[in-house]
Amino acid sequence: MSMLAKKKQILQILVANLNNSEPQVVHSEMIADKLEMSVKDTCQMLKIMHKLGMVISDGEGEKSLITREGLKCVDQAFGGTACSV
Repeated sequence: MSMLAKKKQILQILVANLNNSEPQVVHSEMIADKLEMSVKDTCQMLKIMHKLGMVISDGEGEKSLITREGLKCVDQAFGGTACSV
């Protein structure tokens, strides 16, 4: 799976969290399990996405939430336009 595909899937998981009545931070272990990735690789990806402004993540990439920029990227991905994911 490409990095772009992984980033999109991570964003989709974080969007799904928003559908909860009380959204909470999403732990990297849960994301790693869903995507069948190592926790180390997932944390690294979340740190990169944090630097790009797509997620807010703790310093270690262990807990994350999606940002408005991340939501825009999800909307663009489903709308067929390009995003700097």
